[in-house]
Amino acid sequence: MTRRISEQWRAVLAACGVAPATAAKWGPVFADELRETTFSKGDADIVDWLPEILHESAMLDRMEENLNYSAQRLVQVWPTRFPTVIHAYPYANNPKALANKVYGGRLGNTRTDDGWTYRGRSPIQITGLANYQRVGDLMGQDLVGIPDLLTQPRFALDACVAWWEDKIPDAMLGETTTIRRRVNGGVIGLADVQRLTAAVRGALS
Repeated sequence: MTRRISEQWRAVLAACGVAPATAAKWGPVFADELRETTFSKGDADIVDWLPEILHESAMLDRMEENLNYSAQRLVQVWPTRFPTVIHAYPYANNPKALANKVYGGRLGNTRTDDGWTYRGRSPIQITGLANYQRVGDLMGQDLVGIPDLLTQPRFALDACVAWWEDKIPDAMLGETTTIRRRVNGGVIGLADVQRLTAAVRGALS
């Protein structure tokens, strides 16, 4: 991977549509944390990795999952869990209850509030106790005990790299739809990721 200084990363992020102040904030973090050997396939990884984290984090402005939905939106986002507005109403605009509802009992979550405690964090939106444990082990950090580390830029970026290298094999690179399913569990946001992929490729070159 080409090693880039903070100003180069700032320019790459800005060219992809990241707000100027946000790009300036994250440029030094990218420069410090992304080295020549960070990714197994270097810039080929970056072309697929960066669009995903930009999309999932609302262009690096959101480090924590937004779980504040109206009842109508819940029916759209989770139709199998909330088939009607009546089903969704108790969880509308109630992030903690919603997280425990949709994440409880899966992703390694077993205790009452695990869904909320291990909600999506970091630009890649790592979710669930099992994923916090796995990524924390790869990073050498106690993400289970200190989950808010994933909202701090340097830890958050390291976590995105660790998750990616663990979950996205080199053979999958370039397969945008397949990668989207691995990141998101479906293809929600695919069009935006495809748009960002073209932007990232142009910015890196």
